[in-house]
Amino acid sequence: MDRLRAHETARLAAFALSRVLNRRGGEQELEEFLTARDAFNEPSQNSPGAAQGVDGRCTDPRISARARELIAPEDAIVIAVKLKKSRLETARRVTAAAVVAFLGLHNLLASAVQGRVAMERVTRLSFRIDDAFLPLSEVQALDRHLDALSPDISMDQYEKQARMHIRMLDPLPQDPDAPRKKRCVRLERCDDDSAILTMIGPVDVIEALFQRLRAMARAIRRHELGALGLSRDGVPVDADDLSGRLVEDRRIAELMFDLLAAARPQTQVRVRSRRTTDTTDTTDLGRAGGTAAGSDSSKRGLADCDSAESAPAKRDLTDLDPAVNGPVERELVGASAADHTSTGPLPDDAVVDVLCPTDGSWLRKQAAVTITVPLTTVMGLDEHPGRINGDVPLSAPRCREAASHSTSWYRVLTDPATSIVTDHIAQTYEPTAAMRRTIRQKWRTCTVPGCSQPAEWCEIEHCCSFSKRDPRTGGQTVMENLHPMCKHHHQLKTMGVIRLKRLSRDDVAWVLPMGVAATTSPPPLARGTDTHTTGELLHRAQTLSDLPVDDVYEGPDLFSTVVESEDDSDEAPPF
Repeated sequence: MDRLRAHETARLAAFALSRVLNRRGGEQELEEFLTARDAFNEPSQNSPGAAQGVDGRCTDPRISARARELIAPEDAIVIAVKLKKSRLETARRVTAAAVVAFLGLHNLLASAVQGRVAMERVTRLSFRIDDAFLPLSEVQALDRHLDALSPDISMDQYEKQARMHIRMLDPLPQDPDAPRKKRCVRLERCDDDSAILTMIGPVDVIEALFQRLRAMARAIRRHELGALGLSRDGVPVDADDLSGRLVEDRRIAELMFDLLAAARPQTQVRVRSRRTTDTTDTTDLGRAGGTAAGSDSSKRGLADCDSAESAPAKRDLTDLDPAVNGPVERELVGASAADHTSTGPLPDDAVVDVLCPTDGSWLRKQAAVTITVPLTTVMGLDEHPGRINGDVPLSAPRCREAASHSTSWYRVLTDPATSIVTDHIAQTYEPTAAMRRTIRQKWRTCTVPGCSQPAEWCEIEHCCSFSKRDPRTGGQTVMENLHPMCKHHHQLKTMGVIRLKRLSRDDVAWVLPMGVAATTSPPPLARGTDTHTTGELLHRAQTLSDLPVDDVYEGPDLFSTVVESEDDSDEAPPF
């Protein structure tokens, strides 16, 4: 089994490297990967998967990240299909590890193919090489040393030898500005109705945020409200009026969470000087920067869309960010912003505060949380879980709690046999809001094989291109011709790198590079077979409707599960 794993790793690496050498500029990219010593030098402009930072340089100096840059997006799709339709992120990670093992740990990999050593000796080195920031030349030196060891030594002794030798090697210089470049927020949804929000950034900024939250939570817990801002319905409240009357039983950790969750997002942006905006189409820094980056990305056709669009804006703003540069910078920025009113013209390089709006309509359109729940669950007829923003399960009690406070409801019909969302009837040439909701609920992710980009972030794309000049000659805007695609893969389809054909209402066939074909189908929204028959559900619904509810009797409400009595349990439904 080890020999098979080693052989598959070598074949995967050989395929990826052959694809690099067969594309334009691939030889230069591979040469830069083989000879690079400085992790922060300018990467090749032809690098298709370059993880570039705000200044166009590689943001991640690890050798596995640099290997990922060699993998073109269309090749990642092909690999994901061959790996039994794995996620694109998994395909990139596995391929990058195979390339590093093939080029850097070639002797150990060859020994594993021959069966002389276990493949585990190769795989266990991956994270140690990345953590040590070793360049390829040093990885090859480590490979020669470890391959010369006796194959009979234990794995524990092998790892000790590896750690000791890594300390004697020459690592890459670390970027002193890396913590600021890596600023990001990540969301991980769990299966127990919880989620994990991770912040990555400079330690002093995150430490300051944590201490502010902790100090405020402790003040509330101790009823020390004198230094805190107090108000009720927008009217200031005197802290002395609350002395001895405050009721608060939340723990400090819970208070810290509530304070952070209720915070209003805000930041500062710099306005371009008029000399610069005269040569651009927009005066907004973020949009102008994104347009320029998007144009450059479209020329290459292979750069990551999200990082490319945001890079120019970040480059101009990071020096001003008060959350990154500390209190001294904050005072200077605040003074600049306070010197100008919103009524007069903005001077060159002015700083503007940007705050998240509190308008409900804007938040519903741009920051909505969508919960898809069976009607029977809402009515309390069963305990089938719902889904929040895609495929993350949400328990029935939490669904009913959210439903009791929801102000917006949309009906989504499913096929009773397959539980796949049925198509909305098309009545216009432009996709209606109901059509967009139905398409996103039906597919839930980008339809490209392996892509896990949520459908809410995707574009609604025509399988057969829509003709704006003559709509009769192109694909119509009907449900059978629409599907979600992320911007990155939409660009690849526009360039002709990947092609698709709609086989049926629920099947899309993809033609990938090298003639690789794959199909994607929408996942079912719920279980295809229900444990309750239609008669049972109607009987329970009728029982719920007939329950007496008055000021004295407190029976189950609309969101409670009906418990039938033993006398009626054996009787047939009354119809």
